[in-house]
Amino acid sequence: MIGNLVYHSFMNSDQVEARKEDRISQLPDRILSIILSKLPMKDLVKTSALSNRWKHLWALRTNLNFDVDGIFGTNHDRPDCSSKHSKHYKEFKLEFARCVDGFLQNFQGTKIISFKLHFLKHLGDTSNINRWISSVIGLGIEELELILSGMTLFSCYHHGLLGDEYYRFPYWLLPHPSDSRLKHVHLRTCVLKPLAGFIGFNKLITLQLHDVFLGEEFLASLFSNCLLLQGLMLIRCKHMSLLKVFSTSLQNLVLLDCSNPSPVKVIAVNLTDFEYSGDIMKITVFVAPCLVKIYFNFNSIHVIDMPYALSHCATFPTLQTLILHLDPWKEKRLPQSMDSLRNLKQLELFYIRAIKEEDLLWVLTYLNACSFLEKLDITLSGEEFHKNQREMRNICGCTYSRLQKVRMNGFNGNWFEMELITHVLKSATSLDQVVISPLALFYLGGGEWSRFTPDESWHESRQDVVRKSLQKNTPAGVHLVVL
Repeated sequence: MIGNLVYHSFMNSDQVEARKEDRISQLPDRILSIILSKLPMKDLVKTSALSNRWKHLWALRTNLNFDVDGIFGTNHDRPDCSSKHSKHYKEFKLEFARCVDGFLQNFQGTKIISFKLHFLKHLGDTSNINRWISSVIGLGIEELELILSGMTLFSCYHHGLLGDEYYRFPYWLLPHPSDSRLKHVHLRTCVLKPLAGFIGFNKLITLQLHDVFLGEEFLASLFSNCLLLQGLMLIRCKHMSLLKVFSTSLQNLVLLDCSNPSPVKVIAVNLTDFEYSGDIMKITVFVAPCLVKIYFNFNSIHVIDMPYALSHCATFPTLQTLILHLDPWKEKRLPQSMDSLRNLKQLELFYIRAIKEEDLLWVLTYLNACSFLEKLDITLSGEEFHKNQREMRNICGCTYSRLQKVRMNGFNGNWFEMELITHVLKSATSLDQVVISPLALFYLGGGEWSRFTPDESWHESRQDVVRKSLQKNTPAGVHLVVL
């Protein structure tokens, strides 16, 4: 302290003021660009007023993210998107467009790596989007994300709004393939129908298409033109009369609820992750010798196709993780035995229960087929705690010698839930941990989740009852967690 006082006594006023200066401004540009990349767009431009040093620093930003929250803040009033004619919606959209135009007109950056636009869009409103893409596409963009909202693909398809009446992705604005650096594209709610011979995606690594009308020529030439493609996601896409996936580079493939792809042929020697929701009988060829992880949504798969899908899983020698979204009515058709999933290490079951009480012993069919299973996750939803509880049965069955970790989500404490978990506690000889949670997070595929929150009575009364009951059957050395 004394040393600091002596030091300051020999400093003149200019030196003292210099020490009071904001030290953030003295950081190198590469550090400041990282800081600027974390700011919402509405705050980014404001930094130019801080000082002469900051006047043009916002041009260092290489990721441009234009969305409603980033421009107006999280506390703004969202417009009613149900009608494009509402006054609030029109004013809101005009103000959004004015802000994006103002930013791009004054932006002096020479390089943009990522451009993301989440825009409220109705039919006939394409000029703004095309202008914004045109102004940035030549600045070395590697990632392009265009998310349009305000009208779903289903509503447009239902009302017969196709072709020129719906927003068409301006593929003609993309740079020449030799100059393109585009590696990642994510489009939602638009039309992608480039002309035959289009090779503007030749450097793509990932392609995500949600609610997109596709041109058959594009799909037919996709893999011959995208030799570097590692990830492909098609969700609720239309006009897919034929899908052939022939690739040596593809590692992740997601096909969810697309309209009647017939047939689907997949030959991908390096594919490791596959997600599918739809008519599984449409998959006539599937060659993936390195497949490690599969997700099937059986809510949209025909009942009679379910045994076929499960038996098909047994043909993949490297399969380690299987994720199933299950339908209660289909479970009643499940055979008493299944083909062995010999190498499976992790099984995740997402089960939407019916209104009445459900017997959960169908889970044992899966356990008996997975002799080397190490981790089991079960997530339940659609059920409440029943006032009239039945007695649990004493279940005889196989032992599970490799099962180490079990988690049961969406747990309410009903007799059929207690019955299943009690059987596992008694029969899993290598068990290390059991977690019971009332919270249910449902995986829907494509990285999307749905959340089901528990009722208050769980923590008020049933949590302790469940814990004490299960502790009686918990072997020594097993860590029981009841959340």
